[in-house]
Amino acid sequence: MVMPIKITSIKPPTRLEYMLRELGIELDETTLKILAILEKKKDVPEEGIAKKLKLKINETRKHLYKLYEKRLATYVKKADPKKKWWYIYHWSLDKPRIQELFLAYKQKLLEKKRRQLIAEKQYAFECPACKTKYSYDEALETEFSCPACGALLVAAKETITAKKLQEEIEALETELSKEK
Repeated sequence: MVMPIKITSIKPPTRLEYMLRELGIELDETTLKILAILEKKKDVPEEGIAKKLKLKINETRKHLYKLYEKRLATYVKKADPKKKWWYIYHWSLDKPRIQELFLAYKQKLLEKKRRQLIAEKQYAFECPACKTKYSYDEALETEFSCPACGALLVAAKETITAKKLQEEIEALETELSKEK
């Protein structure tokens, strides 16, 4: 007998999860839960995180060090008042660093889209028969006739790709202006 699969509602990603996905940073479920805790509160002792997630302290540290290696979290080492020569690590999310990474990523993406748009717009003429596009210089060299089929070249219309790139550029510019 096949048991039916219970489908639970999937919660939408948080802003932080969205930013990390955009940056290409993939994290496992436990590390995401730790991120959620650190997002709500600063200077969280690692024992508190372990207790809240019902994890062993060593496993919790492993996940925290993953975040630290990616420079997403920071820690402060404080002496334990109960035990001599013992330290308690208090962890925080490095929100300014994450924001900085995200803005740099978006800025690079914007520049890439602008270069793509310039490349797309460089084609000023096209062949109505074979749909090949040519720059002004290429069209001038062939005396405005298609070298492939001989048809007369016409002024190229703005392509769907160019329109889409322009929309993406405007959306990125709006998003960057809001972030700054």
